[in-house]
Amino acid sequence: MLRNDWSTVRAPELAGWRPSRSVSVIVPAYRCQATLDLTLAALSRQTYPSELLEVVVVDDGSEPALELPPLRPARTTLVRVASGWGRANALAWGVRHSTGEILHWLDADMVVYPEHVAAQARWHHVLPYAVTLGYKRFVDGPWPAPEVVVRSGAESLFDGGEPHRYVERYIAQTDRLRLADHLAFRIHVGATAALSRDLYTAAGGFDTALRLGEDTEFGYRLAQAGAVFVPEPAARAWHLGRTQVMRAQAAVARYNRPFFADRIPYPRHARTAGGTTWTVPLAEVVIPVGDEPLERVRAAADAVLSGTDLDVRVNLLGPWDTLDDGRVSPLADPCLDLRLIAATYRGEPRVRLVTEPVAAFPAPFLLELPPAYRLARDSLRHLVELADHHRVGLVQVGAAALWRTAAVRRAELVRAPGEALRDAVAAVHGTRDETLAAVGVTVDGAPGDPGRRRRPMPSTAEVGGVRSLLRAAMLVGRLGVRRVLRTR
Repeated sequence: MLRNDWSTVRAPELAGWRPSRSVSVIVPAYRCQATLDLTLAALSRQTYPSELLEVVVVDDGSEPALELPPLRPARTTLVRVASGWGRANALAWGVRHSTGEILHWLDADMVVYPEHVAAQARWHHVLPYAVTLGYKRFVDGPWPAPEVVVRSGAESLFDGGEPHRYVERYIAQTDRLRLADHLAFRIHVGATAALSRDLYTAAGGFDTALRLGEDTEFGYRLAQAGAVFVPEPAARAWHLGRTQVMRAQAAVARYNRPFFADRIPYPRHARTAGGTTWTVPLAEVVIPVGDEPLERVRAAADAVLSGTDLDVRVNLLGPWDTLDDGRVSPLADPCLDLRLIAATYRGEPRVRLVTEPVAAFPAPFLLELPPAYRLARDSLRHLVELADHHRVGLVQVGAAALWRTAAVRRAELVRAPGEALRDAVAAVHGTRDETLAAVGVTVDGAPGDPGRRRRPMPSTAEVGGVRSLLRAAMLVGRLGVRRVLRTR
């Protein structure tokens, strides 16, 4: 499968299909007994085999405590959060108290159609790294009684409703996400979504410190773990009332912005304010030290640290554990350069001294950089722009290599025994070769920065305010001019 193009996968038809994998529907709930009763009533009508379906309701500290209503699936349990609070924490708590091979999030204000669970679960029988997204329409009250939900057809419960506009618009613009780029994770909303337990674990689970925006942040890490996002229009549901984002969009965005900027390197404009060091960097840069002299390693590392993209982390890979405090002549120390390199960077927060190969996750990129290579100030930015513009999983520049984490993780899931990682990445995401001069890389003894280079036009325009909106408009104009020139 190339990038997010899931069209080569054939999910089972709903009619006549016999599932074999168990599903845990996790329902986080807080002070919502009335809508929870309707959610559970709808779940009691699911076509998914009851012996393979469990529902775990997580009471996030409601007072009075929530209760299970009589109309509910046979295998429904109610657990109460013992520590922490918030939706992310409740979901993580529910995962720990569930047993299913497939995890399905469902908010406690959702009334789902009978085939809702089956429509999403069928993808997880054939695509272990899928994240499925259900559809919903927002409706206002009054709400029907639970008995009506069980007795009536789902379509007859409400009239019309409002679609999730920005999600459905993005899905339509990207041919049902089959043409989606590295920003597809932004439509991962948790009201109804499903994935395998293995993928949940590989992505690290929910960040329980987050109070809002946990679905977007987790969607980002799912993307870096190699996930493919699949919209499933057959998984239909009614959302009872409007979401908090709909009611207070500006306030929610203001709250989320600092947390997203710290944890999610995309969109890039989010990191134009605040500090220069972030929990999740744009790229992990690995420079093997070996027996290289201080001056060479320092020149390579300092070129990265002084670049135009400051949210990077440099990993100096070497045998640092061999350094000890035993008596040795300082100038005749057999580990002299290693010791000097350690002294140079031990206090630098953007440099780590590592003894084992580095896994970039959750950073979106890893740059393998020989110590003889020197980056120009904008070389790293140029490399990332090339990777995003051409949507490739690897940009090779001589002996240097920029790897896309999402592509590497996907490749590791599907590559054959003995298959080279580069070949597997090429199959799932594509690769690209560039010359040293094209991205501003020089080598020991070579002339300096070759000067201004032509950078790729971005394939998407990020809009984060009036100024970036103007830049986006200028970009669209430039793209139009370039298209006209090509046709002449």
